[in-house]
Amino acid sequence: MTGMDLAEWTRRLETVSTGYAEVYAVDRTPEWMLLKLMEELGELSQAWLVASGQGRDRGRTHEEQRQSVAAECADVVAMALLTAHRMGIDVEAALEQKWLPWEDYHAKRRKSESVMPPIALDANAFRS
Repeated sequence: MTGMDLAEWTRRLETVSTGYAEVYAVDRTPEWMLLKLMEELGELSQAWLVASGQGRDRGRTHEEQRQSVAAECADVVAMALLTAHRMGIDVEAALEQKWLPWEDYHAKRRKSESVMPPIALDANAFRS
């Protein structure tokens, strides 16, 4: 692990992505970035189906299948960071705002403490 923060990862990924666009004459519009993210998610889904025994293994070993899932996860994360960057989104701030309000709530809920969620839960919460 490199210990880089998301901003550093994004900067370095941007260098790689810019080089890719130059080599393959790609116009990295926000729409292209989003479609590329969707493409990578499809490739991750395909790799997972193979690794979980729900798709053809095409002669790949279990370790090769796991490596394929890891590589596709990396592609999805990279494209998500690049897409957010292209759209002017501060991913760290967005994660903090969207996910972290729930951190304290779930920690207390697991201890059976009476606690109110940070926002109203929908009708499907805690359904059996």
